[in-house]
Amino acid sequence: MVSDYERALHAEGRRQLGLFALEGFRLIERALATDTPLTHILIGKSAPNDSSPRLQKILEKLTKQNASVISVPDPVMEKLLEGRTLGPIVALAKIPSPPDLPQLFAHLGSARTRNKILVLDEMMDPGNVGALVRTAHAMGVVCVIALGGTDPFHPRAARTSMGSVFRVPIIRLPNIDPLRPLLREYNVFTIGATGNAPTLLPKASIPGQTVALFVGNEGKGLSPTIRASLDLLVAIPMSDTIDSFSINAATAVVLYAISYPPNLPSEPEVE
Repeated sequence: MVSDYERALHAEGRRQLGLFALEGFRLIERALATDTPLTHILIGKSAPNDSSPRLQKILEKLTKQNASVISVPDPVMEKLLEGRTLGPIVALAKIPSPPDLPQLFAHLGSARTRNKILVLDEMMDPGNVGALVRTAHAMGVVCVIALGGTDPFHPRAARTSMGSVFRVPIIRLPNIDPLRPLLREYNVFTIGATGNAPTLLPKASIPGQTVALFVGNEGKGLSPTIRASLDLLVAIPMSDTIDSFSINAATAVVLYAISYPPNLPSEPEVE
């Protein structure tokens, strides 16, 4: 049990097992809230003696699901947690099956509302990927597509997502090639966020159709090939004493602008 959990901490182990690691109270709670089946549930030997109502509720839910919880020596749990204090419980969950890409786009193409897709171009830091999945969840993004880069189910990505990996469909692609024809066929408007774009975000005209926001690698930004293929590049106005936002902050700002564009008429006031 412990060895499989340790295998799932690494990309090859996740690929072989089809499972990813959950650590601490919050991720276990979020998994249970979405009825995600859990396996390899490990708990520190002294943890059941904890009077924490939060832990007791987790154990009660696991008992109702007839889930097997294995007690391990506290030093083993401490080794797995590597000093993090998120709660002395870990588990494995099945990596969700990604939605079928053509079917997803066909559904979006038939919708009458403006849907949002977030595309990550060679994002390498798992903490950033997890934070972006959480931001996507908060802003109602229908799907996150990761082009290359790190695994969105890396343990750090899962932790930083705060459980949003259970709520937002995630698709991994090696590059943009499988995505490009679908963007054209279903008339998806594509936007790239970059610091040196000619259009400032407050001045951008964003049509009322499905939008795919592309954000680039932490160091290099969007690749030249992707930049050249997008409908619009936008920059966020900022202080002249700094050259960039964090990738998560920039993505949140642009997604908000897409969701609530300033050129839309305001709602009439109710008397």
